[in-house]
Amino acid sequence: MNSDEFNELAGRIQAVSDFLLHLTAQLEMDGIINGPHLTKGLRVYAHRRRFAGAHLQAAKRTLDEMAHFLDEAREGRSSQ
Repeated sequence: MNSDEFNELAGRIQAVSDFLLHLTAQLEMDGIINGPHLTKGLRVYAHRRRFAGAHLQAAKRTLDEMAHFLDEAREGRSSQ
């Protein structure tokens, strides 16, 4: 994979992640989902699933980071 292909892939992955984070936060603000319950479940899933291989370790870290970002966003909204 060359640099341009890598950048294209990384950008697309970032866009999907940003969309999911935004959608999840909006659903939580609309009262459709329980955000704390969701992030707790996401962390449990990430830690219980058997992630073998470097790319799956990256997946585990990403799930943890997404849960963290959602919790931070919730804390930010509640402090306003």
